[in-house]
Amino acid sequence: MPRLYKILLGVREACVATVVKFLYCMGIPHLVKRMLDAELETIETLLKLPTKTAGVKFLKKGDALPKSPMPQQHNFCQLISIARYQEMGNVWVADKAVCAIGAACLGLIKTPETFTSGKAPTGRYTKDENAGKKFIANVFKIGDTEERYDGVFVHSLRKMKEADVAVLYGMPAQIMRLIHSFAYDSGEKVTGDTVAEAALCSATAFVFKTGKPVFAIPCAGDRRFGGTQHTEIIFAMPVSEIERVAENLMATEKLGASVFPVAPFAFYEPKMSEAYAMKKQYLGEE
Repeated sequence: MPRLYKILLGVREACVATVVKFLYCMGIPHLVKRMLDAELETIETLLKLPTKTAGVKFLKKGDALPKSPMPQQHNFCQLISIARYQEMGNVWVADKAVCAIGAACLGLIKTPETFTSGKAPTGRYTKDENAGKKFIANVFKIGDTEERYDGVFVHSLRKMKEADVAVLYGMPAQIMRLIHSFAYDSGEKVTGDTVAEAALCSATAFVFKTGKPVFAIPCAGDRRFGGTQHTEIIFAMPVSEIERVAENLMATEKLGASVFPVAPFAFYEPKMSEAYAMKKQYLGEE
């Protein structure tokens, strides 16, 4: 039975991919866009997210920039913040970057030696360079390879024609729902990035290169420059998984175990201090 289920699941995913390709070939990609918009609405409504889902498109060498970058130097986390709060699009390129480790994560530059040697985090996050080297090695960086990108385009996902990675922020209980939605039809776990250094950039790059979802603990820079709240966790996933996640969120909600908010169990007799507790004599009239 499990084998048959996997076969049927594969057939379903293949059919969906075929339909999407057919719509594009027929010159009606707007129907695909409507499908994506509806699925995003389902995800954001079921999770009761306070901000919109951001999309990230990696720009290859020679790709035309969708728009000019902001004139001032800035960070990737600022653009994600603008996208999810204000639904505005921006481009991040190396010569406008302030955060070097973030630029390395996204493959805009080669990872600088000060990071690979462990010097940069020493005295800030780690005791010495040996610990710093291991610390930075745990950060997923496209800049560790020879692969480079001219930039990344960031916008509210529902306003993008195409994107590689979907990024959203939520409280732990909301992210729990997303984790369960991925496990619902596969049983597989979602990887957690717990380095808490360049977390947003690292998570985005990880999803782009592996095709796997990830949740991450926001770093200090994301909180300082991107306005990330103390209660928020990052969740990043391939845009190609949006439909599956929407369907599985609806399915798991119907099952009743994985829901948000999780209702407290209140069917019990509580105890209170003697001074505030009801007494039998209070029930009689004086």
